[in-house]
Amino acid sequence: NWKRIGLIAGGVALLIAIVFWLWLPANGLPAAGKFVRWKFDDIQHSTPVQVSKRRDINSTIFWDIRRTDEFAVSHLPHARHVPPDTSDSDLQILLPDANQTIVVYCAVGYRSAQMARRLQALGHTNVINLEGAIFAWAEAGLPLEGGNKVHPYNAMGQRMLRDDLEAE
Repeated sequence: NWKRIGLIAGGVALLIAIVFWLWLPANGLPAAGKFVRWKFDDIQHSTPVQVSKRRDINSTIFWDIRRTDEFAVSHLPHARHVPPDTSDSDLQILLPDANQTIVVYCAVGYRSAQMARRLQALGHTNVINLEGAIFAWAEAGLPLEGGNKVHPYNAMGQRMLRDDLEAE
């Protein structure tokens, strides 16, 4: 009897995993964006189009919070790579003006939202998390430096990123 229950439970789990895997390409990035906005409702989020149209874009600092290998594939124009494990004291050195506009981004927005929260806790007042991050930026057709493909981060990222934008 327990074997039968285990087989049924395993079959249901497998079915759910397959449905999720099939659902991810069309819905993953928007769902991730909604989740990040909900989880990090205490920080400012802006879409790639909103950020690209900002009047102060030339004086805005862009920080890429992804891993080095992700940054090496491509990044936003003039972005600086800042690893997520950078110490608070180093963050203060990198961004001494607490009122400077800074946009932080990663692959889909979660790691950068964590960094935005850290920067706010350090007293920075004008921190923006790029909604949908570099995936949404690339999908909006906005320019990238280093190449026109994006590092997919992991298998789930591969499913959320359009095939024509995915770096090999």
